[in-house]
Amino acid sequence: MKLDLKNKKILHELDKNARISYSELSKKIKLSKNSVINRIKELEKEEIILGYNTLVNINNLGYTTYDIYLKFKDTTKEIEKNIINNLIKNENVWLVARVEGQINLSLLISTKTPEEFETIWEKIYIKIKPYVELKRIAILLEYHHFNRKYILNSSEEKTTIIAKRKNLSIDKTDLKILKILSSNARTPLIEISKKIKLTPKAISKRIKNLEKQKIILGYKLNLNFTKLGYSYYKVMIKLNDLTIKPILYDYIKSGKNVIYFDKFIGGEDFEFDLEIDSFNSFLNFMDNLKEKFGKKISNYSYLNPTKIYKSNYFSN
Repeated sequence: MKLDLKNKKILHELDKNARISYSELSKKIKLSKNSVINRIKELEKEEIILGYNTLVNINNLGYTTYDIYLKFKDTTKEIEKNIINNLIKNENVWLVARVEGQINLSLLISTKTPEEFETIWEKIYIKIKPYVELKRIAILLEYHHFNRKYILNSSEEKTTIIAKRKNLSIDKTDLKILKILSSNARTPLIEISKKIKLTPKAISKRIKNLEKQKIILGYKLNLNFTKLGYSYYKVMIKLNDLTIKPILYDYIKSGKNVIYFDKFIGGEDFEFDLEIDSFNSFLNFMDNLKEKFGKKISNYSYLNPTKIYKSNYFSN
């Protein structure tokens, strides 16, 4: 499916706010509401749009997120498929991604205590250990989302940061709302209303309060970058000079292809993710970065995620 300018504008707006109403979107795109709805349905059918994520600041609810890297060994296609399917079904795992390179699977699990994580992870690991090599377990401290400027070659910047820890408490109703919106950020109020037996007005008020408390930080498009002819690279940099981190952050953030910045305990000195149109473009990006920062960068490695099987930000 070839994307025209109108479709690109739709993707651009949904990437900034995946919960934007059809009416508001139609005004921005300058198309009728029905035309916008039909175009979105077609983008979903063609699997250019894979879903809509709610950015839940689970840190604010007292959770810690663990980033797990696995490498397949002694497997067949069928064994790998079964492992992936079981991980997708596991309600404790909120991200499952296929990766090529030094690792094959990337997982994210969030728990309130290290003991809880150990229990959950041990149950998973004992079943798959004959077929995987554990490459790393790191603690995700911050997760910065940048809008995809490359869709429209835009200079507009929007950053959403999952970071602060306030250990807020929410009731069971808010928890149900978060779970529903995590599965699909565009779930209509009337549909949520039917599921949890509250009026749409009451649900809208609760969602606004979750946004006010910075528990819901935004709504993001789950875009199938491969359908746009783009590849995904996760870059992990070792630094000789740790003081350059703020300048390096500003540099990567200003680029149109960088979509995430990640801060870990147990990771590399500096990590970020980008979607870019070719491997040569990626190499040029990294060459320019090395030229700008010189010997302050020791070296870098990268991973090549090829498919996001599951991404719902809140599955507990």
